[in-house]
Amino acid sequence: MPVSKLAVRRVNAILIEQYGHRQPHARDPLDGLILIILSQATNDVNCDRAFSSLKTAFPTWDLCLAAPLQNVADAIRSGGLANQKAARIQRLLREINEERGDFDLSWMHAASADECETYLSKFHGVGPKTIACVLVFFLGKPAFPVDTHVFRVCKRLGWIRAKSSPDEAHRVLKEIVPDECKLDLHVNFIAHGRVICRAQGNGGPRCGQCPIRRFCEFGKSVKVSELKVAPSSGERARDPDFFVTIKQKKELGEVADS
Repeated sequence: MPVSKLAVRRVNAILIEQYGHRQPHARDPLDGLILIILSQATNDVNCDRAFSSLKTAFPTWDLCLAAPLQNVADAIRSGGLANQKAARIQRLLREINEERGDFDLSWMHAASADECETYLSKFHGVGPKTIACVLVFFLGKPAFPVDTHVFRVCKRLGWIRAKSSPDEAHRVLKEIVPDECKLDLHVNFIAHGRVICRAQGNGGPRCGQCPIRRFCEFGKSVKVSELKVAPSSGERARDPDFFVTIKQKKELGEVADS
């Protein structure tokens, strides 16, 4: 039976009470695209360092595109996979510059989410997750990125098929998650996936402590005797909101790695 939007809204309200509410912060979408490239296979601290170093070394994207590839790689070394990421960054900048004649994507703030999605999908290596991250975190538009935690939680809830592909998950969840819930639910599913609805290889889910268990197909199937004990009081979730500024991270409060 397909999940109802009422059920989605109830889950969202419970998780907001558990993990908090997020306000959208519109920023430069090109910065967002570069940050997402830098975020791959690293943590948020190293991603921030790499992005700050890149902007310091190349104050404009023209300079970054014109620089030798090795110089760009050296600037982002702290983020890991520097050579591969530098090549991706320069290829993306080149494609945008050839398509527009500049690097100004500020027009996207006034465009619809569908118009932005259509435009961003033109570029090599920019897939549904990247597009959704840019929309929701940098343009303040409704989108629902599906990362590994969101993918796992939604499968267990029964919102997507157990054998769904990431692309299918993006298509299905885009429709069933109400626009006003998308940002909070994405961020809080990540927090929930790190602390409670964990992967089997990372201690497994703690269904006994799950505040949304009554909405979860997997959780309702777990026997009482198999429920995990409560986490220790000292264990807290790492900040799940990856694509935020350092200032905003401080405002969210210090959190420990799960």
